[in-house]
Amino acid sequence: MLCLANETNAEWVRVAVAKPDAILIDHAHCEKKAAAFALAMINRYPQRTRLVKDMIDLAKEELEHFETVVLILEQRGVTLTVDRGNPYAKALHDHIRTSEPHRLLDSLIVGAFIEARSCERFSLLAKHATEPAMRELYASLLASEAGHYRAYTDIAREYFPVTDVKERLTAFAGIEAAIVAALPNAPTMHG
Repeated sequence: MLCLANETNAEWVRVAVAKPDAILIDHAHCEKKAAAFALAMINRYPQRTRLVKDMIDLAKEELEHFETVVLILEQRGVTLTVDRGNPYAKALHDHIRTSEPHRLLDSLIVGAFIEARSCERFSLLAKHATEPAMRELYASLLASEAGHYRAYTDIAREYFPVTDVKERLTAFAGIEAAIVAALPNAPTMHG
C-alpha cells in the first residue's frame, strides 16, 4: 500500500482491536503530533511557499481529527493520558540527514511514511474493529491519511528531482519495513 514495503503483522490487528480505548488515546496523540510536525516544517522552511500552504491545510485537518478523537474519548468516559512518545516515528526521524537540502527531503519522506502506515492501519481497523462506530471512524480517516501521504510526496517532487524523491522513498521503504517488523504489536497506532 502506498510506499510501504511490508504489511502490518496480523497480531497487531488482534491486539489493537482488543484495546479500542488505548488505540484512540494513542491516535489522539498521533494527530496532535502530526499537526505539530506540519507547523515545525513551516517554521523551518518559511520561504517554501508551496510547503507553507500545504502544511497549513494539513495542520488544520490534523487538529480537527485530534478534536474529533478527544470528543469520542470523552463520550466513552476515557481521559486523554500523557503522551508516552512514538518509538516508530522516533526511529524514522533518526534516519533524517542533518544537512540541507537533504534534511528537507528526508523530513518530507518521513512524513509520507508515517501517513502511509497510518492509512494502512486505519484500513485494517475499519475492517476488523468490533464496534460499528469505531469502524466508521477509521474508514472516515482513510482518505485523509492517503491525502496527507500525497501532500508530502507532492511537496518533495516540487522541490527535488523525481529521481531523488524515488531514491529516498526506496531507501526509507527498507528502513520503515525493518522498524515495523521490530515493533512489539502494542495497542498503539504504530505499535
